[in-house]
Amino acid sequence: MKNAFTGFILCQVLEDEGFAVERGVGGIETAFIGTFGSGKPVIAILGEFDALSGLSQKRGATFYEPVIPNGNGHGCGHNLLGTAPLAAVVALKQYMEEHNMEGTIRYYGCPGEEGGSGKTYMARAGLFDDADAALTWHPESFSGIFSLTTLANYQVYYKFKGVASHAANSPHLGRSALDAVELMNVGANYLREHILPDARLHYSVINAGGISPNVVQREAEVLYL
Repeated sequence: MKNAFTGFILCQVLEDEGFAVERGVGGIETAFIGTFGSGKPVIAILGEFDALSGLSQKRGATFYEPVIPNGNGHGCGHNLLGTAPLAAVVALKQYMEEHNMEGTIRYYGCPGEEGGSGKTYMARAGLFDDADAALTWHPESFSGIFSLTTLANYQVYYKFKGVASHAANSPHLGRSALDAVELMNVGANYLREHILPDARLHYSVINAGGISPNVVQREAEVLYL
């Protein structure tokens, strides 16, 4: 939900193109709506954006070449996920003006697309309640229309607390939180054999309890998706 610079640029372009922009909608600082026109129908076009950890990449590079080492970046075409719908609403606005058409078009700036699910919170806040249709788009290697369902997902943080100790002098006095995380992950890997084929189970250790191997970790945390 921290895509502040991206949201700033998108809002700026919308305002330059004559859209009224409302920022911080749905209780999300980086969410916004750009509106043009009035009356029915109300057409919502989702402009989603995100940044994923560790995916910083220079433009046009065909091998790993980050702009910022270990910095955030886009995955699977998500650099286009917010900009292409922006071009769509601008083109639609121009068409409506040329043909003197009534109706309302809205660009929904939805942060945290991959994992944060900004649009879910925006929908829960009632921001789509008066929309007659909502359209979204994803980059692909072909042009097409999809009408399908996708897997729902949960993100769950598991935080383990242990007892720190010196791993050389008194390891027997420690209780490793990192061991607990590793045991959980091993169990999850064995569980994969016995879950439904369509289900997915992923995890990332987001806190290993420090970087010193000679300390028994007092805390550790893993994020499951």
